[in-house]
Amino acid sequence: MPVVAVAVLFAGLVATACGRTAGDTDVPWCDDFSVLILAAQSVPDAQIIPCIEAVPIGWEARAANIDERRTVFTLDSKIAGDDAARVELARECDTSEHVQVPSEIADAERFEFIESIETGLRGRRVYLFDGACVAVDYDFAVDVSAALISEVTLAVGFITRDEVNDAVRDATDGREQVDPPAGE
Repeated sequence: MPVVAVAVLFAGLVATACGRTAGDTDVPWCDDFSVLILAAQSVPDAQIIPCIEAVPIGWEARAANIDERRTVFTLDSKIAGDDAARVELARECDTSEHVQVPSEIADAERFEFIESIETGLRGRRVYLFDGACVAVDYDFAVDVSAALISEVTLAVGFITRDEVNDAVRDATDGREQVDPPAGE
């Protein structure tokens, strides 16, 4: 069965909403596998998928855009402004001007870049891992940046591709998975 068909089948099995497809969709919550399937399919080699773990007070997770090249979702803040944080799962991320720092995510390297601190904070955090990367762009319109970065860090979670595959196999009694078996 094609991978997209697996996503549709799985969405029907575990989601309360129907008709999820690539493009504009719900935000990928870490416990909403119907959307995480689409995110995993957007970058087939990604071993880690970004998702929303929890939304701190004053923040709102906005709708995502998922297509065959990437997954993007944004977070709005009552303090930092609309689109204060933008999260993107992609095949490649440029880290040429970034500084490598210790990563809190196993099997991922972390890089930081501060573009501006004149009127708030504008910068980027990148996680590189097998098969893909996740970039978190910050654009805060206020000068309380350290607290806001901490809030975004708490909001954005990560789930492994294996966990998404396990959820699909569980929901389909082992008949389907996000990734086709080796050799297909």
